[in-house]
Amino acid sequence: MSTMSTVAARSKPTRTRLTREARRNQLLDAARALIVEGGTQAFTMEALAQAAEVSSPLVYKYFSTRTDLLRELVDREYQSYRRQMRSDLDRAQCFEDVVRVFVATNFDHHARGNILPVLLSQPELAARVRQEEKRGNRQVAKFLVNSMADTYRLKRSEAEYLVSIASGASIGAADYGRGVASRRDTTIEATLQFIFAGIQKDRKSVV
Repeated sequence: MSTMSTVAARSKPTRTRLTREARRNQLLDAARALIVEGGTQAFTMEALAQAAEVSSPLVYKYFSTRTDLLRELVDREYQSYRRQMRSDLDRAQCFEDVVRVFVATNFDHHARGNILPVLLSQPELAARVRQEEKRGNRQVAKFLVNSMADTYRLKRSEAEYLVSIASGASIGAADYGRGVASRRDTTIEATLQFIFAGIQKDRKSVV
């Protein structure tokens, strides 16, 4: 072998063989990017193979059908969403921090580029997490109501009323963020100011 051939052989990059779990996540990551860009309707297993730079048979080795892949993707993304929110709540030091977490989470959840709302717009995929989502929403509502009542020394019915108003403002900000190219931090801060000003005013007149 010539010197040039030897150098070329040594410099040729070797392809790392991924573990099974790493390969699944690579395919899910590629699928996520494709769906964010073009939606679920345009997503195909062949397009995934091309984007992930693998063969179509390899894709089917890990996911027998397109539906199986999408189901695993929605499970992964939903669990990631819940873990991040729990982590943020664990770092909250006061009620204001708790409200900030929920407003920011709502905003980011509905922002452009977030895949979870896209996936959950498909009924067959939404069914995968529906029960867990309902249970999680009940837990969140209970936590917010109890925190509101303790912070402002309110009756439970009064806290429920104010949490409902605050939730409406948070959802409105999230919808606004999805519809226009708004500045994230500015919008979140404005929403928080609106919520806390409303709490201070309305808690004096709740029944």
